[in-house]
Amino acid sequence: MLLNDAIALGENGSWLEAQVRVSPGTKIPSSKTQWFVMLRDTSNKSFVLADNDDQPIASEDMSALAELIRQIGLKEFTVFL
Repeated sequence: MLLNDAIALGENGSWLEAQVRVSPGTKIPSSKTQWFVMLRDTSNKSFVLADNDDQPIASEDMSALAELIRQIGLKEFTVFL
């Protein structure tokens, strides 16, 4: 889901929840953990949050992801380890 589209849908109240999960390629102990955002809409469909170039958004900074989640209209999210 492109970020701009996610923000527009959030303004309409389309999102039920956001989940922050460990990015699959970062389970190596020596690497830092990267996180990505999954969104679930009112139809129970799930989407990976992507930038406007359609690249999945992943970050080591949980605060940055929290700010993105706020931008799309949600106030809470669940973290999965």
